Amino acid sequence: MVDSNDLEYIDLSDFDKINREDEKKPNIVESLKRIAERFAVFTGLLVFLETVFHIWAIHSFDANFFMKLVMTLPSAAFLSLFTSFFGKKANKVITWVISVILLIYYAVNVIYHTVFKVYFSVAFISKNNAKIYQYYREILEAMGRDWLVLLILILIPVAALILLNRFEIIKYEKAGLVHIYVGITLLAVTILCESFVALAYGKDALSPYELTVVENDNDTSFKKLGVLATAEVEVKFNLFPNDELDDSDKLGDVWVYDGNNTSAEETETSGPSEPAEEVADVSSDEEIAAYEAYLEEQAHKIDTSPNMLDIDFVSLAENETDEYVAGIHNYMSTLVPTNKNEYTGMFKGFNLIFLTAEGFSDIAVDEVHTPTLYKMIHEGFYFTNFYNPRTGGSTSDGEFVCSTSLYPMKGGATNFKRVGRHSMPFALGNLFNRTYGITSRAYHDNDYEYYGRDITYPGMGYYYQGVGNGLEIEKHWPASDLQMMEASLPEYIDDDIFNVYYMTVSGHLNYNFTGNWCSKKHREEVQDLDVSEPCQAYVACQMELDLAMQYLIEQLEEKGIADRTVICFTGDHWPYGLSNEEFSELLGHPVEENFELYKSNLILWSGAIKEPIVIDKPCCSMDILPTLLNLFGFEYDSRLLMGYDILSDTEGFVAMWNKSIITETLMYNSQTGEVTYLTEDGEPPEEMPEDYLDNLKTKLALKRKYSERIIDYDYYKYIADALGIQIDIPEQNYTPDYSKFTP
Repeated sequence: MVDSNDLEYIDLSDFDKINREDEKKPNIVESLKRIAERFAVFTGLLVFLETVFHIWAIHSFDANFFMKLVMTLPSAAFLSLFTSFFGKKANKVITWVISVILLIYYAVNVIYHTVFKVYFSVAFISKNNAKIYQYYREILEAMGRDWLVLLILILIPVAALILLNRFEIIKYEKAGLVHIYVGITLLAVTILCESFVALAYGKDALSPYELTVVENDNDTSFKKLGVLATAEVEVKFNLFPNDELDDSDKLGDVWVYDGNNTSAEETETSGPSEPAEEVADVSSDEEIAAYEAYLEEQAHKIDTSPNMLDIDFVSLAENETDEYVAGIHNYMSTLVPTNKNEYTGMFKGFNLIFLTAEGFSDIAVDEVHTPTLYKMIHEGFYFTNFYNPRTGGSTSDGEFVCSTSLYPMKGGATNFKRVGRHSMPFALGNLFNRTYGITSRAYHDNDYEYYGRDITYPGMGYYYQGVGNGLEIEKHWPASDLQMMEASLPEYIDDDIFNVYYMTVSGHLNYNFTGNWCSKKHREEVQDLDVSEPCQAYVACQMELDLAMQYLIEQLEEKGIADRTVICFTGDHWPYGLSNEEFSELLGHPVEENFELYKSNLILWSGAIKEPIVIDKPCCSMDILPTLLNLFGFEYDSRLLMGYDILSDTEGFVAMWNKSIITETLMYNSQTGEVTYLTEDGEPPEEMPEDYLDNLKTKLALKRKYSERIIDYDYYKYIADALGIQIDIPEQNYTPDYSKFTP
């Protein structure tokens, strides 16, 4: 596609000779003309690419589209300046190289979004993520599906550049160094223009100003700033993080109305009360009987003291030399812990099998096709209002949220790898190992190194085996969860107590009967479903997970340990391999895309539960870890986690990645500003404070901010040191390659 005459061979090692091609120094008018030519070319190229991508991804024009066009101007000005420093031939080559890189980058963004339904992050470009080639089937299918937009993105700009060169419309002469300030002035003017326009959009949450200055969110940034601007902002935040200390580092969180008006002071003093001394002074039979009844009542009274440890955050802050770590201590000191409850210690001493299930959603669950999953949902804890919010890092971030109860603020699926190298004293693997003197285990039926799991799982306290380092299963795509269960279960089922983690893969996209082995295996069993082929294929591959759970429960029952074993899991993300229209088919009605799309189920099952326990509180994957810690009776500090024990009396709090919020009182849609009150009359409760919603927004902003700082500063190490906790990483059958990931 590129004319070879346009790309003459250049000995780039001899730039001095090339730069002497233009001995005559151009005057300021000529310099302005040369830079203006290049500015026009790069502006045209970027506007074209952004317009094509916007039409493809957004399907409509809105006020954000104008912002995207404005955001291209500084980039075009910088590129026009950069391609003016060298000689004519060098400038020509550099212009072509930059143009081709831009075309490839936009094409990659199209393919990535088609496959993963989230936008591409610059942070994903790393040695560790190079194994994305394993998704070649999905990539090829995406290219086939989007061939037209890819053709437009590549062919039209290349043809335009060839024509511009053929007719010598672009002049590649070097701008005189004396007059480079012309280009610098152009760059400054475009940056000022961009800043003023961004301010015109306001400073609200998710505004262009917030996205570029305060906190970047890739998903929203793509929609409001554009492809290239999002990459630039992400790089800027990585190089120069917005980590300035502010009042929140001194004051911590704000108290948020929780429906019960429970204050911190009340929480800290709650718990079983002691019998009053005067009651003990009894003489009559009636008084003795009454006193004995009172003592029995006190003995059975539920402990509602706070789930917290003896951590003096104030003293830690005062004695800490790192001001950022001190800021986290201050934040923690002002948080209200959740209280213990009737379920505290319900599973103390039990075995735990904890899974993150690839692409799981309860839209695949019914009594006919997935009877075991149906049984597990309805016979254990039944969470009717559970959400699995989207993240920016696909499966890796889904695991991260479920396992750490922190917000995944870094892009490129890096969060889970980062904490794998940090101190994680309250990770389930480390807690079980420390409490019971065991070695927890982790399994994954795909490449064991993918997403850096070979780094993460050991740091979380697991002896880890995946495909390539000990897990022997048949080679299919996606692999069979049933085969993983059959291969791994004998390794631990006879242990006195065990803690096991699984990352499944059978539910992986693409959902079809050609490239998806698990779907193809169960094809005949889903032909009764009156839905499209992708929907049938999705249910079919989830049937393999159902068989894995059936096998697991049968083996537990055969060993007689089902009634002292807990199985807990939810999906890593919603099944984004289905379009929203296909999702709606299985749902039975058009899906509401801001909240309902991410509503699913948390499975929490044990043979010890004889009657279903229905929980209607709004909750999410962020709440899984604190809920399990409470159920298993572990000593932990609930203030250290961003989620809440679902079974406590703390009000439910669900936050979507776009900063929409659900509580027991309302649903706030950050995209539209709409507030829906969850009351019978749809009106705000009379006792609700006027600043309730504002407090919720502040609460979420602080949770996100301090989640990032906890990761950045390895904060739990300071807590482990303060508590005298030593963490021993289980010895592996391989050596984790830390060189492929540098936090």
